[in-house]
Amino acid sequence: MSIEKSNILIVDDNEDHQILMKEALMQSVQEANIVFAGTGQECLLLLSKGKYDTVIIDFSLSDMNGLEVLRSMHCKKYNIPVVMVTAFGDENVAVEAMKLGVFDYVVKSEDYLQRLSVIVHRAIQEPKLKKEKEKVENDLRMSELKYKTLIDNMIDVVFTTDKELKIISINLAGQRVFEYSCEAIKGLNFYDLIYEADREKIIDCIKGSFAGNRELLEGFEFRIMTGNGRVKDVQLNANVGYDSSGNVTGFEGVVRDITGRKEFEQKLFQIDKLNALGLQSSGVAHEFNNILGIILGYLEIVKQDLGDVSEKVLDALKVIEKAARDGSEIVDKIQQFSRIKKEHEKEEKLIDLIDVVNDALEFTMPRWKTEAQSKGIEYEIIKNNFTSSKYRTRCNPSELREVIINIVNNSIDAMPNGGKIETSIKTDENNAIITIKDNGIGIKDDIKDKIFDPFFSTKGVKRSGLGMSLSYSIIARHDGEILVDSYVGEGTTILLKIPLFDAEIEQSDAEETRVVDAHNANILVIEDEEVILDMMKILRSQEGIMYLYHRIQVLVSRCMKIIYTILFYGPGNAKAKCSDQGC
Repeated sequence: MSIEKSNILIVDDNEDHQILMKEALMQSVQEANIVFAGTGQECLLLLSKGKYDTVIIDFSLSDMNGLEVLRSMHCKKYNIPVVMVTAFGDENVAVEAMKLGVFDYVVKSEDYLQRLSVIVHRAIQEPKLKKEKEKVENDLRMSELKYKTLIDNMIDVVFTTDKELKIISINLAGQRVFEYSCEAIKGLNFYDLIYEADREKIIDCIKGSFAGNRELLEGFEFRIMTGNGRVKDVQLNANVGYDSSGNVTGFEGVVRDITGRKEFEQKLFQIDKLNALGLQSSGVAHEFNNILGIILGYLEIVKQDLGDVSEKVLDALKVIEKAARDGSEIVDKIQQFSRIKKEHEKEEKLIDLIDVVNDALEFTMPRWKTEAQSKGIEYEIIKNNFTSSKYRTRCNPSELREVIINIVNNSIDAMPNGGKIETSIKTDENNAIITIKDNGIGIKDDIKDKIFDPFFSTKGVKRSGLGMSLSYSIIARHDGEILVDSYVGEGTTILLKIPLFDAEIEQSDAEETRVVDAHNANILVIEDEEVILDMMKILRSQEGIMYLYHRIQVLVSRCMKIIYTILFYGPGNAKAKCSDQGC
């Protein structure tokens, strides 16, 4: 037992007793500074001038007794452990001393010096231990307060349950997500919060995990029924405690509200389905256009050759023509749905490409920030050359945003463990070039030529494989170009070239008038349907070149729409090549 630099005051009017007590204390309390006082007054004077860890007071002093010294110390509020020593044992004195707050009471006997050393050592140690304990307890309270504040301020629900999964504690987020008060939710069974349609499946999964003594339950997604009767999508991650026999002792879980994410995913899924339907409908429109073109063309020939016929026949022909034209309108609607026609030009606006890219990055933020951080994944988004407003073009902003969103999502998929996505904008003659670069897994050489094919995907059946084909179609409709540069293991760079807006060019185009020389028209008809070509020959032989020109304006316009349908599937199509050559 040793105490460093302990100050001890011995109050005794007998110098021999002072020396004996000092020698006994020095053996147990090393590095002690021992001071003597012969009277009660001297003791009080020394206490007023210095600080002492403990005081040893003999009951019998020349000027006052030990109890009087204690009373004076009590009045002066000296909070110092006092050990009273007396030559005779008096129960009343001992009781009175204890009332005045004495630390201990020692009767001088044969072994009193040994007992005194132990008591003094304890008198010195206990206040220090008490202070250390108070400090530890205070630090613990502060730590608990910080932890509780952190937990209560989390956006996720943090809760604990007993072995039966009855909720014991829950943070403030529980009120927002479960829509119960904290008092009301405590005592509820966690199973009861699960939406009824999902309950049996999730309970089986959780109990199956218990049976396998799984300590971590990760990524359990299901629906809950809130206290207000609303259905929400949540994700559960939990830690399970077991005893030595493998029985569940408790459950600590985190529940995240993923309702917004699910709604966003559902919207994307619906967009993919509609886009797929649009691609399919474009093929149907192609076939119907051919059939309707033949019907209307030959109907015109029949009407020219009939001469005088009854009203009944003419009415019948009118009905056929009306039905055919109604069918043409239906096909026209299908083409609008599939976005083959350039109806998007009506929705074009003069925009700044920087705003479009910023909007697209903001729309994808749930994936590269919120969702990624919840999984401990970090994505770095870098934007270069985003301080200028000279990158202006005329386009449909929603379609262009869709292209950039598709590319950013592909970059995120290519970096499952996190990475860097770098975006930049620059000009190249009459074009603005948007560059989106990642350091992901890259694209294999054997599939680079397939990435723009409809329904091609390397991500499994959960993805439609339409993102890049739609992106290609959108950029093509805006007279732009999409380029891919990728290396396996190094990353992928996508370049989007879009024509810059030129007010002078647009004005001159608007003011330009075209005059068609009706007497010197050279017409080249390209059609893969032999029946329609025969029909064109018949019309030419009957009415001449002007009549043919007029009918081509009416009927062949639909053929051009069909050719544009082919363009929708990419530049590899033969008819598209014909169109590029001005056919």
